[in-house]
Amino acid sequence: MTAIQGEVGETVDRRLLDALGGRLLAIAPHLPFTGDAGAVLVDRGPGPLVQELAASLLPEPADADVWLLLVGISAAFPTADQVRSARRALRRSDGVDAFSAILSAATDGSIGSDGLDRGIEVITDRMVVDVDFCARHLHNTGIQRVVRQTVSRWWSDEAHSPVLAGWTDGGRSMRRLTAAELARVVDYQSVKDLAPEDERSERGQTNLIVPVGTTVAVVEVPRYEICDPLAALAQFSGNRTVVIGYDAIPVVSADTVPAAETERFVRYLSLIKYVDTVAAISGSVQEEFAGFAHSVSPQGLSGPRSIEVALPVDLPDAQAASDAPAPERPLVLCVGSQEPRKNHDAVLFASEVLWREGLDFEVRFVGRGSLWFTKGFDRRISALSQKGRDVAVLRGISDEEMLSLYERARFTVFPSLQEGYGLPVAESLALRTPVITTGYGSTGEIARDGGCLTIDPRDDMTLVDAMRSLLTDDAEYTRLVTEIDERPRRTWDDYAAELWLAFTSDGAQ
Repeated sequence: MTAIQGEVGETVDRRLLDALGGRLLAIAPHLPFTGDAGAVLVDRGPGPLVQELAASLLPEPADADVWLLLVGISAAFPTADQVRSARRALRRSDGVDAFSAILSAATDGSIGSDGLDRGIEVITDRMVVDVDFCARHLHNTGIQRVVRQTVSRWWSDEAHSPVLAGWTDGGRSMRRLTAAELARVVDYQSVKDLAPEDERSERGQTNLIVPVGTTVAVVEVPRYEICDPLAALAQFSGNRTVVIGYDAIPVVSADTVPAAETERFVRYLSLIKYVDTVAAISGSVQEEFAGFAHSVSPQGLSGPRSIEVALPVDLPDAQAASDAPAPERPLVLCVGSQEPRKNHDAVLFASEVLWREGLDFEVRFVGRGSLWFTKGFDRRISALSQKGRDVAVLRGISDEEMLSLYERARFTVFPSLQEGYGLPVAESLALRTPVITTGYGSTGEIARDGGCLTIDPRDDMTLVDAMRSLLTDDAEYTRLVTEIDERPRRTWDDYAAELWLAFTSDGAQ
């Protein structure tokens, strides 16, 4: 038994050493080392090659070189503290013990790794796009809609050819996507009805991705454990890091979201302060991130360049279901996750006032929600239903069913207290359905081009008046439809092209 265990252990060690050697050969051309890395590896092994690569960084190791060498040795993206620690250790060394200095930093227990047996691909000539969440999940609202509509267009354009990346399960390294993950990002309509399987084994076999001297685009809000390695990448790796800025709601409206969401977003801001560009999805969001950039100046930082690349008034790629029955009475539609910020209780209040006035209409809420809010909301819906009111919540419906509801609706209601953009407003307008929405912030920006009645979401009676108007005044309804037809046209194709230009300007490829 002992002999067998020893043989297995020797096989594992050999596999890890071979993987280490391959990673060192991949990064060597991008370090100051001028020798023959392959010859050193064959003649003397990976340890001496680490020594020579580390010594080549002296006497003044550049941050990007230290970052890259740590990645090559540990198969993990280091944090900022780990880069600083390694840089100091190298400076203290006299070259002879450079191996010990860098190895001590690279094997620091705080780094951790779930990719020691993997090879790496160094990417130097293409944009690397982080799509980890969309690759793993079929969830498709808000941010995921933006990512899939945009990245699928980049992927299909040979002039762009981005490298799409996920992260290892432990959140330590970027990696290639599996075939199933790639399909979830760039071919969502074909796979959206397929339940994700346990893909941990397949994910564990993909190569690690290491960007060098290129652009890294973070188009989602990353999970908590990824934020620190991404912040170090933005600060030290020499890559140009760009992000889509969706909103700062978890901080500026922390009272409307779960505490864990605020904690994650605050960690995300540790990345934002080091990125090159934030492409905000609306003018309001651009102001939020510009304000954040100003707030980091006491740290001696300039913060990111904040620009507006507004989302389009367009539809997702799905087609509306054609067999949906026409409503028996006017349909009032409210699309969006059930959470306090969306202000759905104001819609319930306004509906009850108008029902008591004798108006006959149905109300449908479409969207998911956090249990911390939906339990109470569902109770309020149930109470109204028991009174005979035609109101319901629809969760888990398809894009096709949702678009059909947009088409059937007399109008939609979106009285949110704060938004980054307001995709339900845009999608409703794209289907020629008038909207009642908040008159300030990003939804106010959308409304300026027509087709909307704007309200103060904190004044319930303004919502009552607007809903009454669109339920009873056909002339007002027709006026808004005419305004929709006269709105300037802007599509997902336009947005994808503008965002690519924003991400690749000022020196990027």
